[in-house]
Amino acid sequence: MLFPYDHYKTVIEPFTAYYPVGEETLAHQVLQSLDQAAKQLTALLHVDMPDFEVLLVNMDDWPLVPHSESEEVDSPHPYMTDLTTPATLVVPLEIDPIFGVVTPEKFAFMLYHELTVAYLEDDPRPWPDETPLWADEWQFKFIALWLAQKLNNVEGVVNKDGLEQYEEAFEPELDGKTPVTIRGFDWYEDTTPEEYLTYELLLEQFAADLLKRYNVSVISRFLSAYRVESKQFLSDQVTKMLADALGSGAEEWLEELVYF
Repeated sequence: MLFPYDHYKTVIEPFTAYYPVGEETLAHQVLQSLDQAAKQLTALLHVDMPDFEVLLVNMDDWPLVPHSESEEVDSPHPYMTDLTTPATLVVPLEIDPIFGVVTPEKFAFMLYHELTVAYLEDDPRPWPDETPLWADEWQFKFIALWLAQKLNNVEGVVNKDGLEQYEEAFEPELDGKTPVTIRGFDWYEDTTPEEYLTYELLLEQFAADLLKRYNVSVISRFLSAYRVESKQFLSDQVTKMLADALGSGAEEWLEELVYF
């Protein structure tokens, strides 16, 4: 069945958005957050705002949302899909409890993450064909957290409740590293939502530690090396690119991070 757009109201500024009757306030809040973030991303990445629409979804209609992967809808949360033309940022009215208490800052952070993905996808430079999972995903988390800190006055991480709930994930084992590391994690068919969430929390802590020590401009230096024609980048190669972007002493600092 097709999504029942005709049951939804529409606003066209600053983006085209569809929202359920009675949710006009939330729709304008979402659009305002995206508009503010888009201005920051355009200045940072020198990429024009991507073309997309926003769909705020009543949970009764959630089974009908456009999506490409089951993971996008199994645990309701904002996600960007290119299954539509233009692309659509799909935003449920209720976020899955696995993400903890959804504060305004956490909700905005989720929106920033998907907007960042859209911006980096619109960057005309090529993506390398094959890379480790973390190589792309640290970029999204890093920029999204920078936006949350800049626009929402967040200090450190956004998901403080998640870090408390999964604090054992940050406790190093005998080898000096955490049970799961950013570079060691990969996605498999039997990966659980909780396992992936733990990895996401590790990435967010990594982004917070980077932003505490370095300026956001490191992302531009990293992208200059990373967004080139290449069949494959191995994890060690990406680590070296990141260390070079960060500057003197960074390689040693990265290796000392227990979750990296």
